[in-house]
Amino acid sequence: MTKPADDAGHVLGSVAGRIGTATGQRSANTKATADILLTMIETLGLQAGDRLPVERELAAQLSVSRSTVREAIRALTSMGVLSARQGSGTYVTDLSAERLATPLLYAVERNASSASALMDVRGMLEVGATELAATRATKSDIKRLHRLADAIHTDQDGVSNLAADRKFHHAIHELADNELLIELIESVWHLGSTLRQRIMAGTDVLERTISAHELIITGIESGDPVLAGAAMRAHIEDIRGWLDEAIKSSNILANGQSNP
Repeated sequence: MTKPADDAGHVLGSVAGRIGTATGQRSANTKATADILLTMIETLGLQAGDRLPVERELAAQLSVSRSTVREAIRALTSMGVLSARQGSGTYVTDLSAERLATPLLYAVERNASSASALMDVRGMLEVGATELAATRATKSDIKRLHRLADAIHTDQDGVSNLAADRKFHHAIHELADNELLIELIESVWHLGSTLRQRIMAGTDVLERTISAHELIITGIESGDPVLAGAAMRAHIEDIRGWLDEAIKSSNILANGQSNP
């Protein structure tokens, strides 16, 4: 459903003063304009499929050029916040974790330092979630974790094993009982998914993953957050190493040499 243009104009007018605080440089104006558009989306509570006012109206409300509005929309489109449909207009996307994480995929899957930084973030989130899970898991939760862990095995492909692996980890995230934490981890999980799919096809990786999952379950079942967190942390470090090797292999194939 498209929101009324006059509502958008009211919100834009109330925050357009930010443009005046910009340095006057083109890039600064573009960023300020993008920030204002994000404020409009949030303030109006725009949902997936809602259409923004046309470029001309946005430029008039913000007292900036149409080219600045166009660049701001392009920036938000590259972030996955907006979607431009030729001949129709600019719409708010579904803002899913996968969509918002998409712009980072290229860097993570081709650069070892980016992948390592990603694993730092994932480690902080997943270890914390696992520690919380250890204080909240019931006997039925433990049975479910065992059942999900058993779904990973060597006689299926990387796609199937990655899906099973994700379900196992997601079950732990749910035990943390924090929706924001779950959304954050889902965004991080989407990054590097192509590489993880590749490494999940390796027998050695699978065997170590299966063992790691059992240790994580043991830690959660013990009710000891420290033990459970340590098991997840060790698992994350294993994954970091596997991703690093996968990136190096990809770069060797693409460039004839690894990253320096």
